[in-house]
Amino acid sequence: MNAWRVDNDDGMGPSVTRAASAKPSTPPLKNGNDLHESGYLISVGSRTARYIQEETQEQNDVYHIADSPSTLANLALSLDSSVDPCDDFYQYVCGNWAEEHPRPDSYQSYDWFRDKQTKLYTVVRDFLKKNTTHCPKPVQQAKDMYSACIDTEHLQLPPYPTFTNITDVNYLDYSFDWIEAVIKIKTHLGMDVLIGFDIFTDPKNSSVYRLVMGSPETTNPFPSSHNKNKRNRVRYFHHNNNASPIKIARHKSKKGDEDKEAEIYKLFYARILKLFVLDSGVMRNSSLSESVLDQNLLQAADTFYTMETDMYELETFNETDIHDNEHLIIPEYKIDLVQKYTDAIVESNNGTAVPIWKRYLDGVFNISEVRLDYDIDKVLISDPDLKYLSLLAAYLSKVSPVVTELYIWIKSSAELSAHRLTSSRSLHCANAVNDMLGMAVAYAIADQNFFNVTKPKIETMLHELKNALAHLVGTSKWMDDDTKLATYKKIVQMKTLVGFPNWLLENGKLEEYYQGIEIDTRYHLENMINIIQVKIRKSLNKFRMENNYTWATDPTEVNAYHTYQENTINAAVPLVMLQHPFFDLGLDSLNYGSLGAVLGHEITHGFDNFGRQFDKNGNLLPWWSNDTIASFINLTHCFVDQYSSYYIPQLDEYVDGKATLGENIADNGGVREAFAALREHLRKVGTEHNLPGFEHLTSEQLFFLSYGNLWCGVSTLESLKSDLEDEHAPQHLRPRGALQNNEEFARAWNCPEGSPMNPKKRYCEDYKNKLS
Repeated sequence: MNAWRVDNDDGMGPSVTRAASAKPSTPPLKNGNDLHESGYLISVGSRTARYIQEETQEQNDVYHIADSPSTLANLALSLDSSVDPCDDFYQYVCGNWAEEHPRPDSYQSYDWFRDKQTKLYTVVRDFLKKNTTHCPKPVQQAKDMYSACIDTEHLQLPPYPTFTNITDVNYLDYSFDWIEAVIKIKTHLGMDVLIGFDIFTDPKNSSVYRLVMGSPETTNPFPSSHNKNKRNRVRYFHHNNNASPIKIARHKSKKGDEDKEAEIYKLFYARILKLFVLDSGVMRNSSLSESVLDQNLLQAADTFYTMETDMYELETFNETDIHDNEHLIIPEYKIDLVQKYTDAIVESNNGTAVPIWKRYLDGVFNISEVRLDYDIDKVLISDPDLKYLSLLAAYLSKVSPVVTELYIWIKSSAELSAHRLTSSRSLHCANAVNDMLGMAVAYAIADQNFFNVTKPKIETMLHELKNALAHLVGTSKWMDDDTKLATYKKIVQMKTLVGFPNWLLENGKLEEYYQGIEIDTRYHLENMINIIQVKIRKSLNKFRMENNYTWATDPTEVNAYHTYQENTINAAVPLVMLQHPFFDLGLDSLNYGSLGAVLGHEITHGFDNFGRQFDKNGNLLPWWSNDTIASFINLTHCFVDQYSSYYIPQLDEYVDGKATLGENIADNGGVREAFAALREHLRKVGTEHNLPGFEHLTSEQLFFLSYGNLWCGVSTLESLKSDLEDEHAPQHLRPRGALQNNEEFARAWNCPEGSPMNPKKRYCEDYKNKLS
């Protein structure tokens, strides 16, 4: 629901599927001496950096004698030493990254997150292919699911009867029950089509669950969805005159480009439909020529496109400006009142009102053990979503059932098409199994050493990061004492879930977690549907239960998350995010510059322009004083101005500093906290060893080098366009924004005042000055 929801994902990286590696090609380096013992010789220099004493040309070259890249080699080979780090730090750190990490054709953009996730899928695939004995049932089921996915002979999809004869359909007498259709799609496939519905924690009492309805969720539970990663935070949207994200993108295009995009869009769906028709075998005994079939399918795609456009017009919502909506209010309604409001809208548009909402909810809950009591059970629906649902009913009361059926079928079936169209079947299947049975896959790669050695290190880092934030709060000049005390309490109470759940390796726990799931070794789509149905049923059954604050993501997701309503940080993937370029880099300065900044980012989200509205228990309640709120809004407006000044010449567009505010606050706060935590850590443990090949760099410089390297990547123009619609700033601008505001960076790299990375007048100078 776009009106008010807790989505499943977010994090530091872009809002598309991350990609990562489960094992390094070589053992991680623990210190500088290991480098020479392993036979690696690296020498790195920079002609232009002012921080280096005069060096010979030999020292300026990069040497790499190894079969597999190490942490140091990756840092060295990504550098572009022809660039002054004080001019463009991202280009200095990442200038050669794309050459060393070519973008696969199947990716619009490629970065460390995607690189590691892809390699993780390779490791998962290799494990799933192996024959093993004495493993828990869910692990064997994961292997069976992989086998079924590889077997493409049993991936037939049902045909839609109107495809081949759409011009001959009697539109007047055609009958189709759209309510029953969307109920089945929700309960069998877990997808929201036309209607968005889910069960979320109560915004004002995170220990209980509430019913939520609105516009359709943009994601779906099937693997390979192009909208997979969403933030694990409550979001509230309000109605305005702006277009939806896709419409915005079209609005920015020239008229000719819009028409061209529309035709490409229609042609794409026509081809998808043809795939289904030919795959079903329905044409084997048909006298219909291929040219007539193509014409009919193109007309069907055009019909779908028209309704798709109409749906976007109905969903004209945009994210609320938190500055203008200090205390968010999500109304609750009895379902009879929602129906009454809907009927009035339908009849005012000359439509025929019919019962919808009780029938829909009863149909969805029919697969569960819960029965709703409409005198007691109310539904959370934002004002814009209430309007959307009513206008939807009015629209469907006047649209031909043929068109509605076609729209619903294509919306649901297009997501299934990914399971026939994939460049690498084996990696796709590894991804599918990982998405559907992530805990079972995590069990296979978990080991006790993680719990004994690695997890305590990460927990220590998190503790130091929290202390760093607490110190910044304590020295701030814009918070009053009462708000500082409340903020300390929230920091202390913030939960952290690192790597794997503690119960994962306990006997019988994995079987209990996946209870009710059955897997067939032949039928992949049926397996996914079975898993989704079990998950949907469990989700519905928890409606009257108390929230037990489970993990927001599987441990094999390459990302970190902050859950506003649970005041919790999820730091997942021990074998991926806990190695290069995120962790175990040989020096604490490198570790804190990468994973430390990632975790600091997530901690800061608890106090950004939205997270600050949730108290220590994750409840949407006022807990900052009005004066502190006013100071915060005034101070953070500098980030809006700063990021809105970033120009993308390839697109002739600027970054939207308002839409990216929360992420920008988290980026700036995360790197600041991580640097402060590193300083305190080194004060306790002492000076670090020099890094071979980087002896000329201080620990502070290595920290920022590691931070910049974290964001290395390459994007196509289309991906860059998509980035401008995202809640994160484009990836190459994220280190620029955070480091231009960071006086420690300028001091570490001796950047002259007035240089691009150390501007004379920082946008957030007042923000910085009032932090301490």
